[in-house]
Amino acid sequence: MEQQLETLIHSVEDAIISVDDRSTIAFLNDAAARLFGCMRAAAVGKPISSVPGLPEVVAQLKVDELTPSDDSSKSVRRIPIPQAGGDPVSIEARVSCVQLDGRKLYTAVMRDSSLQQEMERAIYEARKTQAIGALAGGIAHDFNNILTAVISQVDLVLTAPELPASLRDHLIYAQTSARRGAELVSKLQGFSMQGKPQLALLEVPKVIDQVVFMLRRTVDAAIQLRYQPPSPKPWPVKADGNQLMQALLNLGLNARDAMPAGGQLTIETANLSFDATARPPRKAGDFVRLTVADTGRGMSPETLSRVFEPYFSTKDASRGPGLGLSIASATIVEHGGWMEAESRAGEGTRFHIHLPRSHEPETAPRQAPVADPKTMEGRERILIVDDEEMVRMVTKAVLAYRGYQIVEAVDGEEAIKKYANASPAFDLVLMDVHMPRLNGHDALVKIRALNPKARAVMLSGGLHDAGSEGAMGLEGVKFLHKPFENQELVRLVRETLDARPF
Repeated sequence: MEQQLETLIHSVEDAIISVDDRSTIAFLNDAAARLFGCMRAAAVGKPISSVPGLPEVVAQLKVDELTPSDDSSKSVRRIPIPQAGGDPVSIEARVSCVQLDGRKLYTAVMRDSSLQQEMERAIYEARKTQAIGALAGGIAHDFNNILTAVISQVDLVLTAPELPASLRDHLIYAQTSARRGAELVSKLQGFSMQGKPQLALLEVPKVIDQVVFMLRRTVDAAIQLRYQPPSPKPWPVKADGNQLMQALLNLGLNARDAMPAGGQLTIETANLSFDATARPPRKAGDFVRLTVADTGRGMSPETLSRVFEPYFSTKDASRGPGLGLSIASATIVEHGGWMEAESRAGEGTRFHIHLPRSHEPETAPRQAPVADPKTMEGRERILIVDDEEMVRMVTKAVLAYRGYQIVEAVDGEEAIKKYANASPAFDLVLMDVHMPRLNGHDALVKIRALNPKARAVMLSGGLHDAGSEGAMGLEGVKFLHKPFENQELVRLVRETLDARPF
């Protein structure tokens, strides 16, 4: 029985070590010997000073404060234990004291808490990223409201008769700048989106164009960013554009960090086919390969073999928990593809993303017909609902200019009251999705309770939540993303009013 008990103690992963009141090692199991880098048989009966690092640990455990009469052991957290040729290992320890053969015996059960700390740090980073994403979404929403007002007001002024040519040029420049701002907000907003993959047929070059656009504003001028439109054209793939953009941007930023003194960052694409002899992770079939290459310091074979492991990173801990590549790899696998890496120390690194070719037929984008301005006019009554005064003001100006009768409401609750008391009834509700007190989705549900056939156009500044998803699920609802062009607004309003009853 004694032999079985000793075997059991030596098999556990927790390190167990006993020290008496004369600072002599009375017992240690195999895990403790590995932790302190000593031979178990040689350490028993020797003073604690014979084992490097043990005296410091015993001092931190404060065993002299314990007595055999204590009802509970003393819990100590996160004591660093020096490791030969490496960083200290952080442990959690629980210490107890017993009286045995006339001497006190202190026993510590120690557990490596490094992995738990890594997980806690990763959770913290994930929550911080989520909070930053939510903050960015809110800021983007506000910017979209501002840009909506700017773009619409400039559009209105440009329609003024006898506008001086010199002033028109300045207005067009302001309009172009505002549109570029809207484009940048849209890209940042798409990059920060979280949630389930939204698979759609993608043209890979368009996604790469967005990534290059963002990298050019991020990488140092000493780094040459090379990307030529591919020939032949990459096959279409079915993927989540935002998630693919995140994966490529992560690879681009890693390449930047690998070239602190400058170098060359290259993005390439290729169409590849693999047969049944392909070895995992490769698969048989047609795939589009996206490559991000750098001329940086490269990686050793040992580092390369672990590059997709969670929490593994060659960067300083302050640069993140080492989850970027593992998340990117998991994302690509979820899309039915895989990632590969090739590198040599001092010779740079190449990361390859493989995505399966989609055989769904490509449909040409529908070109909106150029409408006669007269056909965009109307006399219908429209209820505009938005908590932003400037958005209500410019939307009203754009529609009233074309003859529509406009009534405003500052939020969902006021909209319901005005809709219920309207005489004559409103022909259309133009409503923001995100508003205080009552959001657009809930307000429209209550309006539909008054009139099940109420027509609506929902305006969204980009925040993605349950409210916007719920509004998308309502029958007969059109959506318009802020900021919008005046012609786009007018055309959608007219189309919604002229559509068949749902």
